[in-house]
Amino acid sequence: DVERLANGIVDVIQVYGQHISPRKGDAPITRWIGRPYFMQKVKQQLEKGQAIRMILPAFPWKSINRIDKVIGVLPDLGEELALARLNNLCEDIRGIYPLGGEIHIATDGLVFDGTLSPPLQKKCANTCADVVGIPEEDTWAYGEELVRIVHAKGYKKNVKLIRVMDILGYTSGKTLSMDLYLSLTQKCRTELLETYGRTEAEVREMMRNDHDTLLTYGGFMRFLKSDLRHSTIRQDANSKNQYHKQVKRVAINMMIRAESFTKLLQTMCPDYVRLSIHESTGAVKLSVPLIIQGSGELPRRTPWHSTIALSLSGTYSTAHAMEVRDTHNLILRDDGSLRPFYYREKSELWDWADDIVVFEPQYQNRLVVRPKEGVDGRKIVLSEEQIEKIRKLRAIHTAGPVEIVGFAATTAAAVAEAAKC
Repeated sequence: DVERLANGIVDVIQVYGQHISPRKGDAPITRWIGRPYFMQKVKQQLEKGQAIRMILPAFPWKSINRIDKVIGVLPDLGEELALARLNNLCEDIRGIYPLGGEIHIATDGLVFDGTLSPPLQKKCANTCADVVGIPEEDTWAYGEELVRIVHAKGYKKNVKLIRVMDILGYTSGKTLSMDLYLSLTQKCRTELLETYGRTEAEVREMMRNDHDTLLTYGGFMRFLKSDLRHSTIRQDANSKNQYHKQVKRVAINMMIRAESFTKLLQTMCPDYVRLSIHESTGAVKLSVPLIIQGSGELPRRTPWHSTIALSLSGTYSTAHAMEVRDTHNLILRDDGSLRPFYYREKSELWDWADDIVVFEPQYQNRLVVRPKEGVDGRKIVLSEEQIEKIRKLRAIHTAGPVEIVGFAATTAAAVAEAAKC
């Protein structure tokens, strides 16, 4: 029965979503106002006998503010947790529908990079510079690392990363190298804005009449104020008021490009279930929190505009780096790259005399205690002091399980015995 199956699938998708009241001051939403719309999308795909395809414009690049907000150019724990959650959504759909789900992440970083030709400058709010100043090479590297994570974690059946040139058909039958990517970025932006481009007047009209569009603009304003704090835009502003005006101008330019990209997706992927990382009413797109906060609230900060702060209890928060440097330690990847990975709440429970152990946060709030990369843990017997620290950590790490992996059997037995105490 297509109707019953569609209802079950929409129930699964709804669990991952979070929407807000249509207008400030309205009564809280007690039902999903967009459910009939999403039901129709799901039924169309069921009738075609295909996996439930969802589209999510997201994962553009890391914030340009690498002083206060993020800890590097490449994806870190935040992106890993987000991709795991999206993969889990697809697997939950598979639990009731054998073909499962597919999330197509439309990586939109290049949409906001690069300069425009003079005719397009006039059409697009007279902007000639790229919107936020991210180098094209950084956007490429960020996307490539996302692809690596998807493959390494075994998500490629469920999570597909597509770039603008893929959507426009420029890469059909080709392997996308960095050189090919860089050769196509300007061509893609030109076609996007010439064929699907919104004017400033259109975008402002949409903001007046559509609350979801206004919410997206508000989101842009929030993150741009901190994103551009150390940019030439801030340096050239003579006052806070002038800086605020410039931020508003950048936000409008982002809206023009973002809404043009949305129009492209609506044209090319008309039957996909539309997901969003921005706040929305849930009418035509469902807001999906990528990181579940300790508070349980919808996070306003995405992984690319923040860093993950891990608490002793095992909960995550999307923080700006400047907010947690005094209370948390910066943890590096245990993969030879030694890249910054996340911040961890300071505690003596993490402090071990010998540097052989890694505490690895995993979706969903699991903590894996394992030997460091390159260390043969089968020969390692943890000390009584270390086992006691694990016992205490398990008692306080209430958000999820603490698992001991890869050590000598005697260590596993000792840890199990300590857990009984």
